[in-house]
This record gives sequence, C-alpha cells and structure tokens, in this order.
Amino acid sequence: MWKVTIIDDDDKVLRGMKNIIPWDELSCEWAGEARNGQEGYELIKREKPDLIITDIYMPVLNGLEMIKKLRNEGIDSRVIILSGYNEFEYARQAMRLNIDDYLSKPASPDTIKEVLEKSVAKLEREISEEIEMCDLREKVSLYEPLVEKEWIKAIVTGASTNFTNLPLTVDKITKKWSKQKHVVMTLTYDRSLEESSFYRSDWYLFRFTTNNVIKEAVHAFFDDIHYIELHSHQTAICIHLNKENNDDLKQSLEKLQKILVEKFQEYFQVHVLISTGSIKDDWGNMADSMREAFAKISDNRQMNDPSSMLGQNPEVALVDKDHKTLWSDSMEANQQMSESIRYADEKGAMAVIDRIYEQNKHESFSRGEGIRLGIEMWTIMTYSLYDIGIKIDEMYSEEFDFHAELLKTNTWIEFKDYMDGVVRHICEHQQWDENLKHRQLVEQMLDYIQKNVGENITLQDIADDLFISRNYLGQIFKKIVGESFKNYLTRVRMEKAKKMIQEGSYLIYEISEKVGFINPAYFTTTFKKYTGYTPTELINRRTIS
Repeated sequence: MWKVTIIDDDDKVLRGMKNIIPWDELSCEWAGEARNGQEGYELIKREKPDLIITDIYMPVLNGLEMIKKLRNEGIDSRVIILSGYNEFEYARQAMRLNIDDYLSKPASPDTIKEVLEKSVAKLEREISEEIEMCDLREKVSLYEPLVEKEWIKAIVTGASTNFTNLPLTVDKITKKWSKQKHVVMTLTYDRSLEESSFYRSDWYLFRFTTNNVIKEAVHAFFDDIHYIELHSHQTAICIHLNKENNDDLKQSLEKLQKILVEKFQEYFQVHVLISTGSIKDDWGNMADSMREAFAKISDNRQMNDPSSMLGQNPEVALVDKDHKTLWSDSMEANQQMSESIRYADEKGAMAVIDRIYEQNKHESFSRGEGIRLGIEMWTIMTYSLYDIGIKIDEMYSEEFDFHAELLKTNTWIEFKDYMDGVVRHICEHQQWDENLKHRQLVEQMLDYIQKNVGENITLQDIADDLFISRNYLGQIFKKIVGESFKNYLTRVRMEKAKKMIQEGSYLIYEISEKVGFINPAYFTTTFKKYTGYTPTELINRRTIS
C-alpha cells in the first residue's frame, strides 16, 4: 500500500480529502495529517510517506518552504499541491521542486482521483525500475568476469587496439599490468588431437580438463597468468612478471614447456607444439609477443622438430619481417574464419581462403601442406558451427568424405576452388533459415518499439513474452540491427523528442513522458548527451528561426 499524508490548515479540506479519496482502489493508505508546514515536515520525516498532498499558504511554515526543506534533506516523496492560490509564481516555484501536479481549490473528486492515479502509476513504475536496476546490477556482477575474459582475449590476439576507452571492470588489471612485464606462451595441438578418443567423445570435457592441466602446470612456475582458449587447436598463456627480477625466466620457461609436452602426451596422447614470444614492457604489446610465438611454430623445420623450440631465449625476437606466415599460425585469419562461419559470412570466409591462395600460388603445390591447411580449416568450421548448435555432419550426405575429396586436389587453384565450395555449401545451407527467423523477430521488435515508444519498454519484457533468453535476444538484435537494443531505443526516443520540440505543441515534461521518461531531468540529460544541446536550447533555436 502507498502511504499518503495530507497537510492543510483547513479542517474541512482534511475531512473532505479523507472521504473522497478511493483508498482501496488506488492501493493507498492514510498515513497522517498536519495543519501547518512545520507539523507536516515532522510528520513526513517520521512516517516517510510515498505521496504528499499539501496546501501552500499555511501558518508557521508554508507548503513550498516545507517541500524545499524536505528536498534538501533528500526526501523525494511524490507531491501534489492543492491550493486556493492560482498564481503563476507559486506554480513556477512548485515545478522547480519536482512536484507531480498543481491543483486549484476547489477541485472535483474526479479531478483529484485522476491526479492521484497518475502519481500512483509513477510510483509503481519507479518501483518496477528499481527492481529491474537491482536485477541488472546483480547480472552485471555475474557478467564482469566474462567481460574481463573477452577483453583480455581481444588484447592478446590483437583484435582490439583500443587502450584508452577501457571497460570499467578491467581498470584494476591495467593498473597492475603497467607495473609488470609480459610474455605470451602459445600451445598448438597437431593432428594427433583429432585422433584422441578423449577429444572425440566429449569436446567440452576435453576443453575443461586441458584447461586445468595447463593452469596447474603453469602455476607451479608463475603466479600471475591468464589462460586464453583461442579455438579448437590453439591456446595462449599470458604470463605477467615483476619488472625487477627475471633471472630464472629462461630456465623456468624451458622446464614448463617440457612438462606441458609430457603431460599432454601422458594424459591425452596428444602432441603439443609450444613456443614463447619475447618479453614486453608494455601490456599493449602482448599481441606482438603472441605473434612471435606463432611465427616460430610456422617454421616447417620447427614443426617437424618441436624440441628445437625449447631452450631458446624468449627475450630474443625471432620474427623475420620477410618470414612467410602460414595461415594456420595467423591468429587474425583463424579468428576471421571462425567468426565468418558463425555468421554464415561467405564473403569473409572466402577472403581467408583467397589469402592462403595468394601466399602459395607461386609455390609448387605440396599435397601434405594442402591437406594440413584444409583439415585445420575444416576443424575450425566444425567447431565454430558446433558452438552455435549446428552439426556440420547434418549439412552433408552420409556419402560425403571431406578428406577423400581434399586428397583429389593437385594444385593451389584446385585447393582454393574446393575450399570455396565447402564454404559456399555451409553458408548457403538451409540450416541458416534460422537467420531469416531472427530477422523476422527483430522486425517485430522494431515495430513494437515504434508503437510503444512512450511506454516503459525493456528487453526483459519482450524476451519474457517471446519465451527467449534476454541475452540471446539482445545478441540477435545487435547482430541484425548493428547496435544494442538500449542504444536503438534511446535513438528512437530522442529523434521523436526532437520532432515534438520542433513542432512546438508540447511542454518539455509532456514530451519527456511521451517518449518514455518519467523524470524530466533525466530526459534532459539524455537528450543533451544524444544531440549535444538541451531541449530548451532547441526550443530557443526554433523560436529564433
């Protein structure tokens, strides 16, 4: 029940208001009365009502002074003024104190009921928003580790080079990193991974177990690390070191690499190729350390003799600018292929294949190299689809044998044509009809926003109506529209507000409500942030023109 207090020096008004207010219908309860502003102030401080109905001209302390005193103390109860003084100056002062309405005596029961209904509706919306905000804060606390993890991955892979506008959740990390040195160790699993029974039987369990094995081994040597799973057959470990003491670093890295090779062979019967980039003083250069590590693996001689990568001085950068980087060892290309397949981006996936072709077209065709590249691409495609719930086997007939068809290629152009065909088949398959459903779903959302822009629209409400996860619906919306649901909704509301201001038919607080903002001050702040000027400034521009 909403608590209501009434302050008026007229006993008839007090009795009348108590009688004409439909308390139960409005879910309200009487919380006391007072006959002057000072008594009213003390009553409100004591009872903390949700809604205050007050006169202006009263003894000891008038209504406006009482409200101002309460506002200064942070009491933000809803206020309705019921006064016999219908003067503009009083009304203007009252509006500055953020009151709900200003009524002149005598006011009819219907008018009083209507005004109270509006105030109660605002109170209900505020409670709903407060609950939603608490829920949002709780979810943010749950998502912070995920945001941190994805940001670190973007920095290490080079996918992000924005080192200024950082997520708030990583502020502590970067402050710590600025006092450290950094080196990246990479692990690449060879073809024995696909032959591992553990890997084939349960991919997710394999990922979980290898994660634990790697972390346990690394923590025996280094305390501060970040483990990054790049994709199905490559992993990176960021090691953060004190700048002062790194005397035993080379020896520690050599021992760690040897232990990891042995553990993967013992536990999973998988051969792992491990290398380390050079130490970086600046955390923004960790991507370079990772590229250096992969560049070592890309040397065919090292691929045939993994032990040759052990014992090398990690502080010596071994990257030759003219060194030809194979696609399978290029993180950027790997990521591009994975993302392209996930979103059925045929053009993006074929661009990766074109890059391989351009790198190799002047070289004699090596069937072994072609098979290796083809299998690695097929593996990335398989698990990129699997991550979004699509089994690649369901896209092909039982007779299709990827490896057998790959063996038929004898030139780089044949290899390119074959892999282009695989990409085309995957991206144009009927499994992607789901994308059409997503677009239709988003169209319904856009239509709903246009029709209900003045209502309290939340993504959670729409998701509940559609029986879809809020996060999943948000991802679909951003993928199709190109911006988040929140940003799009704000943009629609601000554009409508601009149009209404330019029409000149509404007051600012009316426009605020019509575009879904309960608080006019918050509307003004959002409007200025979006347009660069306040609603009043836009009104003045319109008036001048």
